Amino acid sequence: MRNQLGGLSLCSLTALLVGAGACAKASFAPTAGDAGGTGGTVDTADSGGEPDVGEFEVGESCPEPNQPCSGAPATGICDPICQRGGCNWCNEKCSYVFDGTVAQPTCVSNTGQGVFPASCKYSKQSDNCAQGSICLPPALGDITPYCFQLCILAADCLGEVACGQRDFSSLGVSIGVCDPPYDSCGGTCCDPLDPLGGIGCSAPRGVCLLVSPDQRSQHSRTVCEFDQGGQKPTQRCSTSRDCLPKTTCVNNICRQVCNDANLCASGAKCTWWGDEWGYCPN
Repeated sequence: MRNQLGGLSLCSLTALLVGAGACAKASFAPTAGDAGGTGGTVDTADSGGEPDVGEFEVGESCPEPNQPCSGAPATGICDPICQRGGCNWCNEKCSYVFDGTVAQPTCVSNTGQGVFPASCKYSKQSDNCAQGSICLPPALGDITPYCFQLCILAADCLGEVACGQRDFSSLGVSIGVCDPPYDSCGGTCCDPLDPLGGIGCSAPRGVCLLVSPDQRSQHSRTVCEFDQGGQKPTQRCSTSRDCLPKTTCVNNICRQVCNDANLCASGAKCTWWGDEWGYCPN
């Protein structure tokens, strides 16, 4: 819905008052043209016009969110991680759009405050995730997208979880987002050797993966994930999501998960990765 005042749109008046770039729009389609994107929950009801992003006063100046971030702001119109740059922060945020080649930082309409594990909707111009988060299917082809926190390094993420790459396009473009929350095995954690997907995990995050241990308590940690890959032990990986069930990713190699009751198939001694679980060195 577009507000009108004296024949000029509110967006036009704001551009006159706070700068010509304040109302820049862009096509927002996380997996445009991809099998993964068309399977998501896409909001098409407002595709013929601008989404209703709420009222604000003409001439109002909204400061940059300026979120804590790990590195120097990205170059370009804005920074999706730090939420800095030339967006109209009253009703926009900085996010990524796929321009056919790369994930391009762009100002998009901000229509909600969703954070993980909230499911979400996106249209060509907006999504309803909070500033610093993006609406993204967990993997290409997944039906429901979720609000994932954007990141460059683990330092950008809450709860000491990793910053991992997830597919943004079937053309091989990915972006960094924070992992789902980890569970300490010093309390309650899922079972990474459970063949049914992990005792302690429930749909849609029904896959239990062993991840890096807690360096302070030395307890092992697990995460309930959406999907798991097919890389075998000794094959390359960037995250435990890349590996087959009952394996984990250590130093970019998929390795069998083990403990005192579950010995290494190779006969090697289990290397402990925290107090409760370990991995087979080969």
